[in-house]
Amino acid sequence: MSFLKASSVARPSAPSPTPSNASGSGGKRKRPEESTVVYSQPQETGTGSHIYTQLTYTIDFLRQNQRWMTFKEIMEYLNVRADDHTTRQHLTTLFRSNNPQNRISYNPKDNTYRYKPKFDIRNTAQLKGYFQKQKSSQGLSVKDLKDGWANVHEDLKELEAKKEVLVKRNLKDQQARTVWGNDPSLVHKMDPEFANEWHKVQIPPNPDDLRNSLLAAGLKPSSAPRQVVASKPDKKKRKGPRRGGKQTNTHMANILKDFSHMRK
Repeated sequence: MSFLKASSVARPSAPSPTPSNASGSGGKRKRPEESTVVYSQPQETGTGSHIYTQLTYTIDFLRQNQRWMTFKEIMEYLNVRADDHTTRQHLTTLFRSNNPQNRISYNPKDNTYRYKPKFDIRNTAQLKGYFQKQKSSQGLSVKDLKDGWANVHEDLKELEAKKEVLVKRNLKDQQARTVWGNDPSLVHKMDPEFANEWHKVQIPPNPDDLRNSLLAAGLKPSSAPRQVVASKPDKKKRKGPRRGGKQTNTHMANILKDFSHMRK
């Protein structure tokens, strides 16, 4: 009996995983056009996020205008309907909140609102009044002042020219960075003779020469290396011999052994 070889047996062809695009007539079959389905975006849900978004818009709106505005003007800017009583009530509560983080000032006399910066300073008169009431000589950041005072840089130049403030500026753009109060009555003109004598004193361009000149005059320059004196370790005091205290158990003296002769 002869065995057939594996190659001689005809195997059935596996079906194609995808149907052929060619039709019986030899032409290519067109693929059906994919239908594009546009799904509608979900509407804004939750009144909490919506209310705080409106609050953020209100703060930006008041910061740009820098004036007292009525509640009606704010609602027209936010496009809040007159019949939306819930949103209006929530915004009113937020606008009049006593929270220190609230950036909106409320005037109960005429029911108006205004942006509240970090410092309630909006002009030169308020700035000078703030410095006069100040108990310390602490400077104010010009960046914080600009939050509620748009023309702070131009107004500071006028005050600086009158010697009413002291200004520290950036090295790159010379923009005012910090401002301090100043009393112009304390500014006095220097005697020209004293100024001439002062400018006659020439400082050596080389720092080493200046240091040597100070040492020659018997003065200690600030650039002198600091001498660190090593502290000696404290000597431990040796404990003296322990003195015997009050003897006890005298009633057992005839029983206990006496070791007093072994003391050093």
